[in-house]
Amino acid sequence: MKKITATVLMMTFWVLVPSWGQDQLGGPNPCHEHPQVNGPCFKVYGRIRVYNGTPSVRIWPVGTNRLLGVSEGRFYNPGYSNMPRELSNLLTWDKEIFADLIVCPFTPDEPGVMRLVCIDSASNVVVKKIPTKYIIER
Repeated sequence: MKKITATVLMMTFWVLVPSWGQDQLGGPNPCHEHPQVNGPCFKVYGRIRVYNGTPSVRIWPVGTNRLLGVSEGRFYNPGYSNMPRELSNLLTWDKEIFADLIVCPFTPDEPGVMRLVCIDSASNVVVKKIPTKYIIER
């Protein structure tokens, strides 16, 4: 039994250790240089918020009924940033961000389908606390 436990612990260690130093947002290269960007980058004024589900970071372009998803899995590339670190450091479950954004698409624009994007840059950033009545307790 001790050998099995030791083996399981060792395998877990091998799997987890390489990921400790990885940044889930990607690397030093900007979003617009990502090799999987599938179209021209565009401007949007939107609200960025963390949601339950995938992708968890989503942008609501103000004045629309659409959501853009900031890709964190399918289009993750360790050499490219899918969201500026300064922006991700501001984002929490109890805060939302309004900003002028430059986003670059990974998927085509289809009605009724969340378009996956990366955030190249943000300006005029405003952070607001989400009212408690909208936060689901964990």
